[in-house]
Amino acid sequence: MVFKPFTHLARQSLGKTLTHGYAQSVVAATQSSYASTTTPFGPFSTHAANKFSKHGSSQLHSTFQYPSTPSGATPSYGQSSVPEGARGDGGLAAYYEAWQKQQRSNAGGKEWKQFQFPLRIGWRAPSTLPDAKEADKDNAARLRPDALLDRSGLNRAYSTSAVDDIKEAENVATEAANLAAVDDAIAKEISTFQATPTLIATSPAPAVSVVDTPLEQQSGCVVDISPSTRPESINTISSSQDSRPLTDDTVPTAYSLTPTDEILRLREDGRFAEIPAVFESMLARGIQPSMEAYNGLLSAAIALPAPRHHVVSKALQIYTDVLRRRVTPDTVFYTALLDLLSRRAIEVYQAKKAMNIKRSRFGIVNLDSSFLLPSDDSEFAILLADDALRHAVTVFNAAISTSQGQSFSSELYDLLITACALHGRDEDMIRIHTHMEENQVVPTASMFPPVIEAFARTGDLRSAIECYGGYRSMAMQHDAGHNSLIGRYDYSVYATVVKSFLKCGRSEGGYHFMEKILNSFDSGTEAGKARLEAAQDIIVVDGLIQHQIDIHQFEKALNLAESRNLTPSARNKVLARICSVAADQGDRTTAIKSYNSLEPTFPDMSMVALSLLAMEIRSGRLDEACNFWPILCGHSNRQVSLLEPTTMYTIALIKHGQIDEGMILAREAFARIRTSVGTATAREQAKEKIDEVIELIGKSLDVPHNVPSPQAAVTLLGAMTENNGPVSPVSEQLLAGLGSAEISALSWQDVLLVLRIEAAMISGGTFLQDMGHVARFEHLLHTVIQRGLTLDEITSEHVERALSSLGDQRPDIAANWRHPRHMASQSQVASMVGSPAPSLALNAPASYTDAYDPYAATIDHRDSNIIVAVLDNTRSRRSVNLDEALARFRNMRRGGRRPRYIVYSKLINAAALEDRADVIVDLLGAARQDVPLQSQYPSVREGWSSILDSVIGACLTVGNRAAASAYHQELLELGSVPSANTYGLYITTLKESAQTLDEANEALDIFSRAMKEGVEPTSFLYNALIGKLGKARRIEEASSYFAQMQRRGLRPTSVSYGTMINAMCRVSDERHAESLFDEMEKAPNYKPRPAPYNSVMQYFQTTKRDGQKVLEYYSRMLSKKIQPTMHTYKLLIDTYATLEPVNMPAAEGVLGMIRASGQRPEAVHYASLVHAKGCVLHDMAGAWETFNAATANPEIRPHACLYQALFESMVANHQIEGIEGLLGDMTCRGVEMTPYVANTIIHGWANAENIAKARDLYKSLKIAKREPSTYEAMTRAFLAVHDREHAREVVDVMLSRGYPAPVTRKIQALLDHAGSRAMTAGPTHPAA
Repeated sequence: MVFKPFTHLARQSLGKTLTHGYAQSVVAATQSSYASTTTPFGPFSTHAANKFSKHGSSQLHSTFQYPSTPSGATPSYGQSSVPEGARGDGGLAAYYEAWQKQQRSNAGGKEWKQFQFPLRIGWRAPSTLPDAKEADKDNAARLRPDALLDRSGLNRAYSTSAVDDIKEAENVATEAANLAAVDDAIAKEISTFQATPTLIATSPAPAVSVVDTPLEQQSGCVVDISPSTRPESINTISSSQDSRPLTDDTVPTAYSLTPTDEILRLREDGRFAEIPAVFESMLARGIQPSMEAYNGLLSAAIALPAPRHHVVSKALQIYTDVLRRRVTPDTVFYTALLDLLSRRAIEVYQAKKAMNIKRSRFGIVNLDSSFLLPSDDSEFAILLADDALRHAVTVFNAAISTSQGQSFSSELYDLLITACALHGRDEDMIRIHTHMEENQVVPTASMFPPVIEAFARTGDLRSAIECYGGYRSMAMQHDAGHNSLIGRYDYSVYATVVKSFLKCGRSEGGYHFMEKILNSFDSGTEAGKARLEAAQDIIVVDGLIQHQIDIHQFEKALNLAESRNLTPSARNKVLARICSVAADQGDRTTAIKSYNSLEPTFPDMSMVALSLLAMEIRSGRLDEACNFWPILCGHSNRQVSLLEPTTMYTIALIKHGQIDEGMILAREAFARIRTSVGTATAREQAKEKIDEVIELIGKSLDVPHNVPSPQAAVTLLGAMTENNGPVSPVSEQLLAGLGSAEISALSWQDVLLVLRIEAAMISGGTFLQDMGHVARFEHLLHTVIQRGLTLDEITSEHVERALSSLGDQRPDIAANWRHPRHMASQSQVASMVGSPAPSLALNAPASYTDAYDPYAATIDHRDSNIIVAVLDNTRSRRSVNLDEALARFRNMRRGGRRPRYIVYSKLINAAALEDRADVIVDLLGAARQDVPLQSQYPSVREGWSSILDSVIGACLTVGNRAAASAYHQELLELGSVPSANTYGLYITTLKESAQTLDEANEALDIFSRAMKEGVEPTSFLYNALIGKLGKARRIEEASSYFAQMQRRGLRPTSVSYGTMINAMCRVSDERHAESLFDEMEKAPNYKPRPAPYNSVMQYFQTTKRDGQKVLEYYSRMLSKKIQPTMHTYKLLIDTYATLEPVNMPAAEGVLGMIRASGQRPEAVHYASLVHAKGCVLHDMAGAWETFNAATANPEIRPHACLYQALFESMVANHQIEGIEGLLGDMTCRGVEMTPYVANTIIHGWANAENIAKARDLYKSLKIAKREPSTYEAMTRAFLAVHDREHAREVVDVMLSRGYPAPVTRKIQALLDHAGSRAMTAGPTHPAA
């Protein structure tokens, strides 16, 4: 036994309160106003969801009603020494007091009278009927599907008083006294019951019915029994009445299904929302709920969507009602409840850990709170008060004490033990584990690491080692074939043991243990090396290094990470962990050093940048912090975490006087946060958090020296409008700073925005407190009339409502607004919106020199150079560079300056590469506004020529060819033409321009047009043309243009050589391909690139089938220090696996080469192995094994090439019958059908003469997705069954798509050849 030496520590403390049913019913409802303020919940009253509930709506109460006292009054006899507000015994204490009083007042002289316990859920007197209106209300409440599971609960932010109430409610001494009193009452009650068995047998059970109070007035409970609705007749119910409650067995036969069966059916169908209504109807008909019905109700409580702490509260309410009705919970019920509670306990531990990190990282900014956002304080208080684990232990004690031999599943024991280990409840952990061993339940391996760490946390290394010894013996039995352990966590257990040694001050033992484990792995084989690497990564990272991180020895942790032989992936992860924690703890030196050691391609760089940004802001280094903001914004998968850093960074910018930049940054970040959230509920929560951030920004602006400019104020107002609307009092504070001069300086969009907000405030009555709103509103209307602006529908509605609110106080404003002669026409407004106001320079004489630029005075050369340098930076990701450049560009424009023309062009090109079409439009609009075209100035014409040329190229890059044509025409009207590179883009983007066309002829037409327009060709233009000609196998023309390029003095680049080599390989011109390859390597301007090597390797692999040549060029590639690409590794696999002699171990070893290079194998590499095993070796078992290994690997995304390889293997081995099943799996995994997969399947079904399925698959492919090979496959399929007519239809469709003649000629030849054979053989009859 792992924990046998410690089983004496186990204790049961709260089992009696549950097993004897003394838990205060949280399902029973409020009975009096007195009870609502004085009576707690009972054993579960300290649950966090209950503590934070509001009185009257989300809090549940119970009180004792006596037959001799009016409703709501306290009895005049037998006052208990336990305060009324502290009772939680479900009425037994009152019963005991009444019995004592009866004994003292009349020792058996009077006739015995049944004591009335607190009435159960849904009680209503049978002799009192409500009127019709009340009955309708009852029916409406009863039919609500969420009647039993009311979802009313906590708001996002909680008041300070609500948090204080929790602390006041937790009085440990009072609880202990109450428990002692209840235990005493239990003993006396049991003796009383034993002495009077006949009374128990004849005691009537109260009837059950529906409620008289609307369910929404109760805190998630079922019913409310108010004293005012309780008739006096119930106080004298005779004990002789047969009031046995109905059960499912006594339900009238008119019902086709019993309520329990209906609940079970709904649970099986997943219709959980309907279960509460059925349960209500069961109570309304007076049926005693069975345990199966409660199981269904608990399943509904867990399954229905709600915050987790609300679900726990509902589940505890249901459990309490089960005990009050004296229904014995079964294993299913206990398992579901304990699973919920233990999972919640683990979630609370993890949430508290995350909140502590957040507090240390961001909390210093907000001095009024320990957290950055005030709502986080309340949320953290809820987590601190959460007692799901205490309830879980209590319920577990009740479960094992009520039934002998009670046991649970391995998973449940795992959850309970893990939760106890994380929360430091070692005694409960040991006791639960002992119970699991006594019932011979097979443990799960995942529970051992937290248990070992729990022992180490208390310094009990001996127990930790004994626990490891237990795991080791179980693992050895598991290896021997015994069912002694579920799952294996060997490496994590080793790491935890090493950390335990270090935590307990036994570092020598920890290192000795680690070396012993690592030396036990056999490193002589590939599998052994892989296991050794995996074990070393986990043990060193999670054991040695994590311990140093935990004790804040970050320098030692960094030295271990750099000295140990970790894999690149593990090294990056642990460096990121060291960097983040060191930054949070203020160790800037180690944090920056760790950050610099990270590889630039590390995928989770945003979280590292988040910690470093916060660290630099906390230390006041704003200039350093700005370097990490673009990295943080450049990772779209982390946009939700932008909330706190945005708040922190914005407030820091405001404090340093950069208010305009801070407002722009905040508004953009808010937009990212909203768009990154998926569900509507999460989006609303994000909006509430953003409003909270805006309040903090408003506080930072409420300082004398932090006065926002008009543009900054409007930016923040716009952020409010885009979110949930104006945030008071920040919006009033910003509007107060907008006088007439500030409004006059605003753009027309900003004027309309301010007008809309001001009008909304006036219509809401704000002007009654501050008449400045009216004056500002009047000036805004005057500005709109003066500028001739047209209001949109929403703004117009706000203005009309504001004028109505002003009423008779200012009729002059409405009169001036509605006067028609002041309004501009729609056309005037449209022209104003489309372009900025004309410049005075338009009327200037054209006598200036060609070098004159009318906008030269506003050029910011310094920032222009910085933006160009940022965009040209190759050390950062392009998206990061673009975001940083755009931020500087916007700041420049806010300051009234503009960049050079080349900056507009470079920004547009960068936005096109990131496929951000909206940014392209915005940049072009900014250019039209900043530097309007004035064609009389050559410098302006030249600048606009470069801008329009960039826009044309950008439109081609993002696939908008129609827009490119429009801007092309605009450029021609300007008297200029696109550049040669832009014409090259016209050629390279031909594939996306139409469904099909002869790309080679189209490319020649584009090239001819460029020459006619006087464009000086570049190597890029020639490369694009040669690439299209080579693809069409027009090698003579390709060679001619390659020579023409050289005659023009354009030196071929490595791209030019690669394009020609690829073209030569297409036509199998091996001699010229190798000659060009040698020439390329000797060229003085040669820049090593992998593409030419891949082209030659592919040629020798697929066409020449010469494996020695493939490996020769691979060696040349490595000698040039060129990093192989994923395609290179695929060619190596194909070479080893398909060319003689086949070397399958070497092919599989390429996967290890990929991992050694710091990359991960992709689906295409596994597809090559599947194809080789199935089609070359005809090893279908091996092909399926490789396919299943690839699809089971979570790091590999299922791809069509993987399925294509397996389909090809099945066709090659005549296993056509399995095609449909594999097609279904392909659809389930969301893999899209490609023409190449379809070709293989069509060929297979054609071989099986199943032409109908082949035709259906062919028709399911959209015409735009069909390739020439698809038409060839379908033509061959029809010809295989002698259906020449349908084959002709397929060929006609292909010819209509405009493919090049060399492509279509081959397929037409198939049809012609089949026709000649048919004429020679004579007519073919199907019957024959």
